[in-house]
Amino acid sequence: MKFEAVDTEELKNLEISVDGTQGIFKIGEGEANHYQIPNDKKLWESQLMIVCKDGKYFIRDLGVVHTSRIKVDMNTQIQIQQDALIDLGKVVHYHFDKVTHKSVPNQEPKDTFFIMRPNASDYNVEEINEGEQDPPTLRARPTWVSSDENKDLIQKEIILEAIDRNHYFSIGRSMRREVQIKLKAVSADHCNITYEESKGWFISESGKDKASSNGTFVFMKS
Repeated sequence: MKFEAVDTEELKNLEISVDGTQGIFKIGEGEANHYQIPNDKKLWESQLMIVCKDGKYFIRDLGVVHTSRIKVDMNTQIQIQQDALIDLGKVVHYHFDKVTHKSVPNQEPKDTFFIMRPNASDYNVEEINEGEQDPPTLRARPTWVSSDENKDLIQKEIILEAIDRNHYFSIGRSMRREVQIKLKAVSADHCNITYEESKGWFISESGKDKASSNGTFVFMKS
């Protein structure tokens, strides 16, 4: 594991190697970790762990104040599951408290499609009125807004309904976006949320000319 984009000298060009058929490797600021990174401003006592099991590597967040997040880039899609917490532009966090589907997603995770909980059994498939079905719905509400931003300029509630089998929603500061968030740190064309029956709901920055300036992040503790 190599730290490529950093904001402190302690992490610049730092590389961590883990090896073994099965093991747990803790990483953080404290001396009790397998790999200690002296960075008390941004890292928790134990920030994260790398788990090696059956030849595969997994990452698990252990942070409390500064929690670990996955950055969404132009080649990444991350499935949005119930209770996901997503950071747009590092200035607003949205909690997705309702995520429903037409059917249980069956897409397997791969290098470009991330599933936070691959073995989740709580996919919500809504059926009403003797077999009639509401469209797949996603609802999100803000839980934190930066003090540098005007809280009155954000969507107090985001509700998306996928009327079609595959449905795409763009998010950004521009009035041309389906979901407009008027914060100055949010890019005009920031990211997008898509529903596909096989994948469920997922967030991405694909299909744009360039990545958003301040990024889109999914909290690992979602």
